[in-house]
Amino acid sequence: MDNKNVLCYLDSIDDAYLKGRVKKWSRYSTEWSEFSIPMNKEIRQKIKEDVPESSLLTMVLPYWFNRSELLEMYFTGKYKFKKGAVKKLRKECEQIRDDVKVGIVNEFSQLSMSDIVSKAIKGAV
Repeated sequence: MDNKNVLCYLDSIDDAYLKGRVKKWSRYSTEWSEFSIPMNKEIRQKIKEDVPESSLLTMVLPYWFNRSELLEMYFTGKYKFKKGAVKKLRKECEQIRDDVKVGIVNEFSQLSMSDIVSKAIKGAV
């Protein structure tokens, strides 16, 4: 399993997230969408094609969801009041990155279809 390609996705998410925080993007902004929509389509296609690292690629989606939620918290200023949520999301991102680095697919970090629907309804997608 090649975790370097997966780590590249995580790095690009982090780069876009940091850029978005500086430029005050919302997760609903066109700038964030221009980055995330093509990436998500590419990842989903690779998972569908069952590439060797497809199991690790499933870890990218929850990482992206968490970064999207953090971006929105900073955009709205809610990070000041929701410090516990910010800490939890950051910790989950660190755990996902650590798991990917060693090639572990953590079933608790993967999103089920119901999780994706739930997050979409809450506005995380």
